[in-house]
Amino acid sequence: MWVEGFLNALSGTNLLWLGIGTVIGLIVGVLPALGANFAVALMLPFTFGMNPVTAIIFLVAIHAACNYGDSVASIVVNVPGGPGTVATCWDGYPMAQQGRAGKALGIATLSSFIGGAGTWLFLAVLVGPITKFALAIGAPEYFALGVMALGLISVASKGETIKGLIMAMFGLALSTVGQDEATGLTFRFGYGIPSLEAGIPIVVSTLGIFALSQVMVLLEEGGTVAKAIEVKDSILSGFPEVIRRPLTLLRAGVVGWFVGILPALGVSVAGILSYFTEKKYSKESSRFGQGAPSGLIAAEVGKGACVVGDLIPTFTLGIPGSVTGAILMGALIIQGIEPGPRFLVMGSMPYTVFAGMVLSQATFLVSGILLGRLFIRVVYLPNVIIAPIIAVLTFLGAFAERNNPFDIFLVLVFGVLGYALDRLKYPAVCMVLGLIMGPLVEANFHRSLGISFGSYAIFFTRPITVTLLGLTFLFLIGPYSLYLIKKGTGKGGEGCDGTSSPREKSPVEKTTLGEWVLLGVVSFVFAAFLITGRQYSPAARLFPELVSTAGCLFVLWRFGATFRRITVGELRWIREAKLWEGRMSWQWSLVLMGGFIVSQYVLGFVVGSVAYVTLVIVLSGDRRWGRALLIGSVTAASMYFLARIVHLQLPLGYLEFIR
Repeated sequence: MWVEGFLNALSGTNLLWLGIGTVIGLIVGVLPALGANFAVALMLPFTFGMNPVTAIIFLVAIHAACNYGDSVASIVVNVPGGPGTVATCWDGYPMAQQGRAGKALGIATLSSFIGGAGTWLFLAVLVGPITKFALAIGAPEYFALGVMALGLISVASKGETIKGLIMAMFGLALSTVGQDEATGLTFRFGYGIPSLEAGIPIVVSTLGIFALSQVMVLLEEGGTVAKAIEVKDSILSGFPEVIRRPLTLLRAGVVGWFVGILPALGVSVAGILSYFTEKKYSKESSRFGQGAPSGLIAAEVGKGACVVGDLIPTFTLGIPGSVTGAILMGALIIQGIEPGPRFLVMGSMPYTVFAGMVLSQATFLVSGILLGRLFIRVVYLPNVIIAPIIAVLTFLGAFAERNNPFDIFLVLVFGVLGYALDRLKYPAVCMVLGLIMGPLVEANFHRSLGISFGSYAIFFTRPITVTLLGLTFLFLIGPYSLYLIKKGTGKGGEGCDGTSSPREKSPVEKTTLGEWVLLGVVSFVFAAFLITGRQYSPAARLFPELVSTAGCLFVLWRFGATFRRITVGELRWIREAKLWEGRMSWQWSLVLMGGFIVSQYVLGFVVGSVAYVTLVIVLSGDRRWGRALLIGSVTAASMYFLARIVHLQLPLGYLEFIR
């Protein structure tokens, strides 16, 4: 199977998309603050029509290259390209300041590759046992795996388990919109909107939450990187530094692999934990933070190992190891493939994907050596130019899935929701995972009940199911049990709602009015589903009722836990609506995006894109109308030709007569 998998992965088409994915990943990775989640979500709609294996290889290449590209910005400008390269700044940038920028880039390039390739070898060993496990389980076990994935992601949500559970239930509830999984005869919760009868598209929700919300953040921040350090020495000069430190590679690789296979921790934890582990044992620990190669190697190996490691539970168990893993799960589902153990028994397909994973590591290694200096120039692009172009590409991607203008409006709704979740520190990944896994969880729930003739005992009598559900329960009650133990022993600790205990000296976290508004909106959705669900058959409404009821209980818990700590909070971010200062407030971003959507029905997509990009650049403070108009025109023309390539008919509004 492995030989056939590599032969398939090395086909001309797969290699072409592997290279394209690597270039896209490197470009997005070099841009500060975007990251792999954004890049994979942005390219997801353009995989329609591709061979499923080619699509996954393309997205995996973006994932790998983007995480490597993040290191470039960290080293040359001391701005993390993504959350996984925070530790890279600590020794990478000092090396660059000392005139060793090329060596630092070389260390990052080879270290990331070794971390990823080493973890891939572990995956190759693990595939056999997991495949045997896949053949031994049925619908109840798949249901338990889905519940476990949602539970573990919620537990890992930055100590705010209850917030994660609320978002997971919200995502599961939204996943029930459209055709029911029990009978396939009922179209639920459409509320008279024809476009919702087919459900909420995964691509649209993902693009809104991870891409469009980031556009609003970029426009708010404005500016650009002032000056990047020039790379004078050779990138290859860093390779010997890596090779002569095998113990560093081993320690950081083990830490990165372990963090990767744990759900929801991701590269941000892997890089930092690998760095401090190496600092504890390294003979160069006194030089850490001053340009020590060991520190940079540890951060990059840990991150590289985690990049591949978090795909292991994603593909083999259907439990995403990171946000990007959840998006890749969505890609599999869109291609008609169920992630998890069933994916492993689909002949040579999984082996081709796994071969593509290691090839993507090799591709960014070669690209980093040959093109590393060239990609540094990308950091000079201002946010006010990057952001509107990304927005137009996001709207195009949303429209591409169903050729439906309604999806452009829907992506804006999810974009605003994603921005609000980020502001209020609610884990959007839990909601996205609920949306992605909802149909699978519901389908296996009903299959299990069908097998047992409606008896719920099936979930408590099968050993693997009981084990998985029991582990999930233990993980969920773990933080609260620890709190009660610490409270009983008088040691204080974290409160059961994720806030500091009154015994601690740190101030108690306040709950803002904005959070209550969000909880009110979520509660309204749950209540609406409970009320309108009564019109459907018992089988069609069972799962939505269970999810909505659980969601209401979690919301009430959060309300009760935060009632005495409610405060209006800082309202300046709501009141201020800045323009002309090199940035744009979220209010103006929302107004212009809304105007862009309206323009689809009047001027069409292409003309609307020109107007939108031009206005964003000008209103952000760049008064050069000619330059802004040129950028808008080039962007619109690029979108038009991209649409022609993928055979997509863009809306022309009142200009329809020219088609």
